[in-house]
Amino acid sequence: MGWGTSENLCTVNAGAQSERDGAAAAGEALEGSDRTPGHGTMAPVTVSPGAVREERRVVTALFADLVGSTALGERLDPEDLKLVVSDAVARMVTSVEAFGGIVKDLAGDGVLALFGAPLAHEDDPERAIRAGLRIVSEIEEFAREVDRGWGIEGFGVRVGIETGPVVVGAMGAGDRVEYAALGDAVNTAARLQSHAAPGTVLVGEETHRLAKPMFGWDAPVSLELKGKAQPVTARTVSAVLGPGPTTRSRGFEGAQAQLIGRERELATGRGALNAVRAGSGGILYLGGEPGIGKTRLLSELRSTFDSDGASHGRLSWIEGRCVSYGESLPCWPFRDLLRTWLGAAIDEPQLRLRVALRRNVERLFGGRSGEIEPYLGQLLGLTLEPEAAARLAELSPEALQYRTFEVVRTLLGRLADRARPRVLAREGGRRPRSPAPLERDLA
Repeated sequence: MGWGTSENLCTVNAGAQSERDGAAAAGEALEGSDRTPGHGTMAPVTVSPGAVREERRVVTALFADLVGSTALGERLDPEDLKLVVSDAVARMVTSVEAFGGIVKDLAGDGVLALFGAPLAHEDDPERAIRAGLRIVSEIEEFAREVDRGWGIEGFGVRVGIETGPVVVGAMGAGDRVEYAALGDAVNTAARLQSHAAPGTVLVGEETHRLAKPMFGWDAPVSLELKGKAQPVTARTVSAVLGPGPTTRSRGFEGAQAQLIGRERELATGRGALNAVRAGSGGILYLGGEPGIGKTRLLSELRSTFDSDGASHGRLSWIEGRCVSYGESLPCWPFRDLLRTWLGAAIDEPQLRLRVALRRNVERLFGGRSGEIEPYLGQLLGLTLEPEAAARLAELSPEALQYRTFEVVRTLLGRLADRARPRVLAREGGRRPRSPAPLERDLA
């Protein structure tokens, strides 16, 4: 193993390739069905008899139900009602599928979605909560359209989420055979939805335990749910927390064991950090199966870097996190890097983010800030000033992408030119066959 510039890339493999858990096989078994879950799914998800084997799974179930649709039905013509409810349900379905869930059932103005079956991800509880929050946001926006169009207030949505073991497989007979999931988690999610306040996401205890570091939470409440022998503890999601070490916790909460058996990988990484401090850039790839210890190894390297910074000064670590549902979030790692540079949380108000971006860009580029800021602003999803927005609208998608990465390259180059060693860490991405042009130039 060696370390160097882009011509001599160092690779640290944290473990041997292992066999997948069969989730992909479950998805393939559904490809011959009438609809494949997770790809434009509509309820019911029908399958061919015998196409899907019965199995136990841990899934996160999401129930979302519209509020105020009954009042709409009293005041609107059936065609108008169908238009409003269909549009709202379409927004909920799109939000679920954006985070890799499948829509199991549509029941009038309600949606049942599954995360973890037939395809599982290590962050299914997080995906479900993010999908629930997006549903709330989408319906809040749509409710304002309903108010403007028909003068009807009180339209909204409630979301309930819980995680637990279920049995999935085909259910039914004759021409009506569906992909079903049966278990207490599904029932509990439905009951939680009915207790959620309009415009909120109410989460069960198991989902909260699995996704706790990623979100802010209201105080727990004890609920008497229909059909449940014991009270159920639930929490309302209050915020999405920004990226950082606290959002990447693994294993048992509060436990930190000594890292054993990774001396060679640590030595390689520390060698790369020493090269950075000496002024030599490069790219270090850390690869391995999920759960093999990549996040822990990166955390150890950052601890080393931070401790060296305390003794030597002027060292900077900027980290961006790839997310497994990032297919629906263009350029997410670079957005995350920019937010880390600006010290902004993921739910930072847009006005504060715009002010932070302008100040930092002006500090680095002075009179050239007007050439740089619009591209970084659109990368962060900010609303641009009319003149800047019109200038970017004249570019083709290809030209806009090229120019945006040129600006990112310029920004990172300027940061490196300020005589301050920096490490740009991107966690969670797949290793490409060759470095991306931006990565190659930065090295």
